[in-house]
Amino acid sequence: MHKLQEYPGWREWKRSHIGYTLNFDDEFMPPEKHAGDFKFSLEMELEHAVVTCYLELLSTANALRDVEWYFRRYPFSRAPVTRESHLKYCCEMYFARFYQFRERLKVLSKAVKSAVPNHGLDFGKFIKTFDKEFDPEIRARHGIHHHEAFDEVAISRIALLELSDPSDGRESRKRAYQSHYRKTANAWASRTKRRSNV
Repeated sequence: MHKLQEYPGWREWKRSHIGYTLNFDDEFMPPEKHAGDFKFSLEMELEHAVVTCYLELLSTANALRDVEWYFRRYPFSRAPVTRESHLKYCCEMYFARFYQFRERLKVLSKAVKSAVPNHGLDFGKFIKTFDKEFDPEIRARHGIHHHEAFDEVAISRIALLELSDPSDGRESRKRAYQSHYRKTANAWASRTKRRSNV
């Protein structure tokens, strides 16, 4: 990072890029024209790619940790998004993060190989270990992406409780529905926390 800060023209370009991002649609203070991509030397380009790929990988790990909080919060009380749908979408996001991490890990391994061809790191073994550890999540993501929407009995039960017979008593039905929703959401939040720590 220090090497990057010392690179001729980088700080000026970065300042210009930030200014453009902040003001690109400002009617009163239009920014200067966007400078485009910054051009490094080949060696610096390869090193920069490694750092960028690593930061993307780290960002994906942090995004997985964030999913826990999506499970813990239902912000749609006045919208047509059901609790069942909310949990299903959160599950799909949870599974997708593992696949994203795996794919970004592969991109990082290629960037490292380009920057340091004889690095001696065994990315292949690490990816195989990752695949073995997170096989259930990667398989679930594959099924969701290629075959059908995610379905789990505990989540499906939420929809059934919401639609159950009103003769059961409205308040008791509502309490059962809310209790089961909280229990299911907390179970998924705990799983997310546990698996993201792994």
